[in-house]
Amino acid sequence: MHREKINIEKIVNGGFALGHLPSNMVVLVQFGLPGETVIVTTQESKKNYLFGKIDQIEQYHPARIAPPCQYYTICGGCNLQHCNYETQLLLKKDILLDLLLRQNIIDENAIDDIIAPVLPAPSPFHYRQRIRLQIKDGKSVGFNRFRSNEIIEVQQCLLAKESINRALLAINTSDTHRLLELSTELELQQDPATDMISCIFRFKRKPRPADVKAAEKLCLETDEIDRIFFTGDTFSTVGPISANKDTTSNLLSVHYPQIQGVPGTIELSWEAGGFCQVNLEQNKQMIETVIDLCGLNPSDSILDLYCGMGNFAIPIAAIAGSVFAIEGQGSSIRCATLNASRGNLSNTTFKKQPVHKGCLQLIEDNQSFDCVLIDPPRGGAPELSSRLKALCKGRLVYISCDPATLCRDLAALQKEGFSIQRIQPIDMFPQTHHIETVVLLNK
Repeated sequence: MHREKINIEKIVNGGFALGHLPSNMVVLVQFGLPGETVIVTTQESKKNYLFGKIDQIEQYHPARIAPPCQYYTICGGCNLQHCNYETQLLLKKDILLDLLLRQNIIDENAIDDIIAPVLPAPSPFHYRQRIRLQIKDGKSVGFNRFRSNEIIEVQQCLLAKESINRALLAINTSDTHRLLELSTELELQQDPATDMISCIFRFKRKPRPADVKAAEKLCLETDEIDRIFFTGDTFSTVGPISANKDTTSNLLSVHYPQIQGVPGTIELSWEAGGFCQVNLEQNKQMIETVIDLCGLNPSDSILDLYCGMGNFAIPIAAIAGSVFAIEGQGSSIRCATLNASRGNLSNTTFKKQPVHKGCLQLIEDNQSFDCVLIDPPRGGAPELSSRLKALCKGRLVYISCDPATLCRDLAALQKEGFSIQRIQPIDMFPQTHHIETVVLLNK
């Protein structure tokens, strides 16, 4: 380990601050800001770069602030709390732009015409609809330290909804010993429709009657928790368990009364433990962005890939002629079908099938669509570009939660003849380096 002085040049994907040693070796550190001069201790050597730790800041960025979270730099979650929110948005755009330029995805002269400023979140804190906690020593809960299996015990999370923090306090102060010692993880999910919390304990074995009684007791003794579920590797999900014996629903729901361009109220439901966007207020703005970029006409046919519970398909179906949607998860398809039924939408088809296989089948059936929408998981959609070319008549809208896999897939789509028209970064995850990106491509 050596102490060195470096100048921070930029923030790169992953949230690391980058600088160079006098030898020109790259050093990556956490919690730095561009333009700062820092003293670092080098810690870990890789082939082409070093990891380091900031020991001292000699020249500060003007946007640097004191992070409000007591666990910051210890917990492995946030990594941008040390700068104000306006600067976070600029840094995220720079991270995305750095990747796009280095991989020749866009021309430097076209930046202002193609890439919009990052769409800010309505709330920089207390926006997360769910958090997943690790169990420490069978008696307390916390998050993993950065790049470590060590669990940092926490009493609250400033990114979580206030009701989640109240439930977390109740768990930390109630007699939950039996439930925690038999669990490896605990997920807390807020139901936006009621602001009540569902707890999902990941159990080491199938729950027994005594475990169910302990869950009922926790629901009875806490005002915030209304349902408890048990999941595990060796048994099907057990629940909901509640203080109210009549509680049978495993659904959580959000209502969007005014999505721009969409008539009426949109209700979206998903199963507890299932996927939804963690920032549901910002999700509304993302839906509006996607609808805008789709440029929908009443007669348009839409293909929605990785549709989930219909986050985009349901509001789009209220405008377009028809929506055909594919998703590999059965629970998501069940909820998407339910959401369409509740919305009285008769122009939707939801199919449970691996996306790559589903696309191939559509091509074999000579199907094509006016607009294709794709919202893959973090790994992106490798080897799908040629099938998207065959299925898409004109417009393709790609939603990504990982700039690196986005750039890989955009390069593949460009080789198939697609051209990038607009890029809209969206801040779904304030206080972290993560960013959502919506891209419009034309064929």
